[in-house]
Amino acid sequence: MPNTEPILKVRDVVKDFGGLRAVDHCTLDVYPGQITGLIGPNGAGKTTLFNLISGALQPTSGRIFFEGRRSGHLTDITGMAMHQTFDLGLVRTFQIPREMKLMTVLENLMLVPAGQSGERIWASWFMPWRVARQEREIEARALEALEFVRLSHLADELAANISTGQKKLLELARTLMSEPKLVLLDEPTAGVNRTLMSQLSLSIHLASAERGVTFLIIDHDMDVLMSLCDPVIVMANGAVISQGTPTEVQADPQVIEAYLGGRKLGVA
Repeated sequence: MPNTEPILKVRDVVKDFGGLRAVDHCTLDVYPGQITGLIGPNGAGKTTLFNLISGALQPTSGRIFFEGRRSGHLTDITGMAMHQTFDLGLVRTFQIPREMKLMTVLENLMLVPAGQSGERIWASWFMPWRVARQEREIEARALEALEFVRLSHLADELAANISTGQKKLLELARTLMSEPKLVLLDEPTAGVNRTLMSQLSLSIHLASAERGVTFLIIDHDMDVLMSLCDPVIVMANGAVISQGTPTEVQADPQVIEAYLGGRKLGVA
């Protein structure tokens, strides 16, 4: 276990939908700078947990704590809305990319920074030089983010026209534009070919190593997840049943039984 405090603490969280318990007294920690994997069979509660952490859903009970970018200490974010957790530096992506289809790849990134001067009509009228300067700065940041994920050659392409894998890379670049502390990635490799999958994995690794971004990742591709993530957390029936290194998790009898019905868990 790292010699540091967690950046995210989930404590005894429950989520009920009527008579269905989707998350069952879930407790876990995510440590800064790590790429943590979250796996489990379909219906284990992984995506629901992401929704609870990010503020898309409210828990039935339990508490969630996050070290925001401004606070420097753990803050109780239980019940906060998504825009509030986003402001703290907690960013969540979705299995199906949500790009602005009729805007260019570059424009998709330039939309991300909040509080832009050009959003205020009076600033455009009375201080056009300030608006233009800020737009140049944001454009430079956006181009750097595209270069980081190797999409700079598509900067002027409509987002609707790029492939699914490229949209996943675009979504990662959009999260980096927000300068996040923690990114929740939901199925980043789903529908992505092997070449772009390798590029996506490399970009995640570099964002962690070079930019200090912490990741919590749901994915069903065991090859990718086990090579990219350490530690790995396993959920089943809404609860955490195992956590540890990829090697430890693969050897855990509870994981083998719950996740693969008794078949050995491993990677190629």
